[in-house]
Amino acid sequence: MPFKIPAWLQIFLDFTCDLDFQDELLGDLFELFEREASNQGNKKAKRKFTRRALFSVRWYRLPAFQQIPHIMLFQNFYKVAVRHAARHRSASSIHALGLILGLGAAFYIGLYLKTELYVDTMHQHSEQLYRVLRENPQNGDRSIVTSSNHGQKLKEAFPFIKMARFGQDPVKIGDQQTLLLEDFYWADSTFFDLFTFDFIAGDPKTCLKEINSIVLTESKAMHLFQSTDIIGQTIKVKVYDSNEEFPMQIKGVVKDPSDYTHIQFDGLGSMANAEKMYAQLVPNWYFSWLRTYIQVPDQRIAEVRAGIPGMITAIFGDDPPMNFGIGLQPFSAIYLHSQDIEKSTLKGSIRNLQIFGAIGLLILLISLLNFINLATARSVTRAKEVGIRKVVGAQQAGIIGQFLVESLLFTLGSGIIGIGLVLLTLPKLNQLFGFKLSLAALAWTDFFVIILALIVLGILAGLIPAIVMTKIPSIGKEDQGNKIDFGINRWSFTRKMFVGIQYFVAIALVGASMVFYQQYNYLKNFDLGFNPEQLLHISVEDRKIQEQLPLLKEQISQLGGVLGTSMTGEDLPSALNNTWGIRWTGMAPDRNEAINIVGVDQDYFELLDIPFAEGENFRMGYEVDSAKSVILNESAAKIIEVDDLVGQTISIDDQPKRVVGIVKDYHNTSLHSTIQPLAYMIFPPGFRVSADNVLARVETDNIKQLLPQLEQVWSQFSSDPFNYNFVDEAFAGAYEKEKRFTTLISSFSFIAIAISIVGLFGLINFIIQLKLKEIGIRRVLGASKGQLLSLLGKEFLIVFIIASILAIPVAYYFLGDWLTNYEYRINLSAWQMIPAILLCLLTSVSVIWFHLQRASRVNPSEIIKTE
Repeated sequence: MPFKIPAWLQIFLDFTCDLDFQDELLGDLFELFEREASNQGNKKAKRKFTRRALFSVRWYRLPAFQQIPHIMLFQNFYKVAVRHAARHRSASSIHALGLILGLGAAFYIGLYLKTELYVDTMHQHSEQLYRVLRENPQNGDRSIVTSSNHGQKLKEAFPFIKMARFGQDPVKIGDQQTLLLEDFYWADSTFFDLFTFDFIAGDPKTCLKEINSIVLTESKAMHLFQSTDIIGQTIKVKVYDSNEEFPMQIKGVVKDPSDYTHIQFDGLGSMANAEKMYAQLVPNWYFSWLRTYIQVPDQRIAEVRAGIPGMITAIFGDDPPMNFGIGLQPFSAIYLHSQDIEKSTLKGSIRNLQIFGAIGLLILLISLLNFINLATARSVTRAKEVGIRKVVGAQQAGIIGQFLVESLLFTLGSGIIGIGLVLLTLPKLNQLFGFKLSLAALAWTDFFVIILALIVLGILAGLIPAIVMTKIPSIGKEDQGNKIDFGINRWSFTRKMFVGIQYFVAIALVGASMVFYQQYNYLKNFDLGFNPEQLLHISVEDRKIQEQLPLLKEQISQLGGVLGTSMTGEDLPSALNNTWGIRWTGMAPDRNEAINIVGVDQDYFELLDIPFAEGENFRMGYEVDSAKSVILNESAAKIIEVDDLVGQTISIDDQPKRVVGIVKDYHNTSLHSTIQPLAYMIFPPGFRVSADNVLARVETDNIKQLLPQLEQVWSQFSSDPFNYNFVDEAFAGAYEKEKRFTTLISSFSFIAIAISIVGLFGLINFIIQLKLKEIGIRRVLGASKGQLLSLLGKEFLIVFIIASILAIPVAYYFLGDWLTNYEYRINLSAWQMIPAILLCLLTSVSVIWFHLQRASRVNPSEIIKTE
């Protein structure tokens, strides 16, 4: 033979040609190959050889068409498959276990992908909806919060669109029994024209048109009234920010928003109320607190996008602000493609979706390779069965059919068991991973797709073992031992390749899970630039208490175990919802800059251990000098192009402020974003940015005795529940997504290792059974267990080393790409893959050693007595 035929081509010929035709075909092709190789070179001749081999097949001569077995044979195939599985329960269980783990994991990941892609699809007009974004053309920054003008001007410029705005404004609702609604929004009357929600009572077209109209969700209506038949009733709504109270009429009750939409709310109030309360702020383009959505008729989105620059020019003239821009984000892309958008709190991530999808395919791949590997290895043990079948007249198609039926039974049975286990444990899995997966995301057609996929996978998994079986010779031929040996060695390279792929996937997944954990741990333990330990946060949701906040703070500070107190307008980690314009002497007229405002008191920086880079702290509370003073962080000082900034006067929201100090940068937001420019000021009660949170440094050793005392002090000022949290725990909670992601990856890495172990367990057991006589002879001759381990593990070690060498650069590349999503990240090194390699190596050695121990307990004389 001039050259070795590729394995895939040999399989193709085995399946499509009988032996006589194959010998004749290959003879002609090799003759042509030798002639062309001398004239055109081996490389070109090989390509022609392969092309001729593929196109020489005559489909009407396929064995499958010539030798279709009778339907009764399929019943026999089924009986033989069941009997063989029952007779070899141990090997069959190993076969099934790998498939159950792989198919169950693939189904769970598929359910997760389907659920994530299902989000927001229930809205009737989802394909025509777009979210309006505030964009900065200079640096590409985008934000979901817009001013009232953004939507209004778009509607005026493009009359054919529909527009709806809504803005969050926590309220207290109720008469005797009050309820705090954090997710309360003022919304345009067109809200339900754009978004689809199920109404229990009321008219979605008119429920928000009139001032003092309110819509409640079913759960909140039941909490307040124990009924949903409440249309027309009046309820008090107290707005925290404006310190106003409205008697509002209930005009609608809707079912609670589904978990599968990013539009979430507990109640909606008429936008007319908000425009009346915030009348002075509504015209301001930089008063950004609304989320704006538009519905664009089909085929007209390009017209809107093209017309936005002209609209901006019409508003601001030929020289619009350099940092002002308007962008449109497709509604279907919001959930998965908003990680880089400011103020977005969505948990979806297209990158995570891609990672989980790839992991699902890899786990499915190694489970199928594991099945194929074990099945081909066991082909030798079935040599007698196949040989007898050939003697009594079984044709190639019949033998292939027998083993395809066995493969289908294994795949379908294992798939049903694996999916059933996932469904039974779905509530526990959701709790473990923090998901809300359910079958609601699946359509009835998806179940047919699952069954069809299992059938296809069963055929693919059984095809190679079935062809291997057809190569086993008829019983009774001479030199049968050599023929059986051919059955082992013919597929040894393929078997090693399959084992290598399993090692590759297992090492890559384990290494990735370790890096993910290191990144999560890095974020969790990052130096924030201030001391969050033992820092207790108490949120105030009542304007009346805000007016007495200094007194509340004073009484808390007098409790034993309280080391210090302060007041702030932002909790920690902060949301930074207040952004004002800033100007300074010498600033270019066409330049626009904004800064985040944080209301604090004079004890804030000392309590948090934030050092000053320049200047000093506020000298007193809200007095004349403090009212006109501001403290900046280093990031804010960098954007102000003024030398010796301390002592200079700048303008914030058109109000002059003297810079009295500059503090070191620290992270008051989570590490998902960089440090923002901040301005700290002291405000009296009544402002949107006034202090409405109490921070207290406490001795945690005495926390059980301290908390009841804090609650008692709180009860003297408010009848609201006493709500508190520790700042360090709040920051750790900000990385819950990373924690969940790490847990999920680690779990599937464990499954990948388990599948590999199951396959390795069965394969080594099979190899040792074949080598029992050799092991017995070597033991008689004095071989130690270490030498036997070296003998058995040598080939596996070579495959493992190759898989490790390939896994390191591939994992390094993809992990490095994933880490670029984080502003603050660990330093990635190839050495971080070493623990994963050692873990997989130790597992493999343990499996081989276990089987060797079992084989060593057999008396050598019993093994070799027949020789």
